[in-house]
Amino acid sequence: MKITTGIFLLLFVVAGAMAQELPSFSLQVKAGMQLPRIYGADKDSIAGYGKAGWMAGLSALSPLGKWVALKHDAFLVVQKNESRLDLFPVSIAYRKYNLEVFGGPYMGILLRSDNYGNGSMDKGYATKNDWGFTIGAGYTFRKRLSAEVRYVQGFAPLVENAGTKDPLKAHRRYVAFTLGYTLF
Repeated sequence: MKITTGIFLLLFVVAGAMAQELPSFSLQVKAGMQLPRIYGADKDSIAGYGKAGWMAGLSALSPLGKWVALKHDAFLVVQKNESRLDLFPVSIAYRKYNLEVFGGPYMGILLRSDNYGNGSMDKGYATKNDWGFTIGAGYTFRKRLSAEVRYVQGFAPLVENAGTKDPLKAHRRYVAFTLGYTLF
């Protein structure tokens, strides 16, 4: 009798869990503004990296449950002296009541820079890749429009020095504000 009751109870719980409707995969188009800052011991030796820039990209959301999802973002960032591809490959997002809080790894790939360099220059040149972490929060309005704020902390030095010099201790840090529209 206990086994039969246990089986029916288990089937009842599984049926209730399956009846819950999970959110589906969604894709958003986003655009916004980036407000960069430089930190580190040699931050005063770097010029031109602290200028605001524009960003545009895509954001995908892969739900794992009712409130937890994986968030994937890719942004093209354009500033006066450089362009980058900022990737956020997989962030864990907690979503409830149209509010979202997320965090995960960050990777930046330099596409264009005023001091791109080829490694044989005597002076410093821009680092090609950056890595770090991101945290942020967002809010969805009427199931289609969203606003998001994101903090990004980079760990790779912004400028490498060719030859025997050590890289400058100056790293990327920024806050970004984006608006998004959900396609599906």
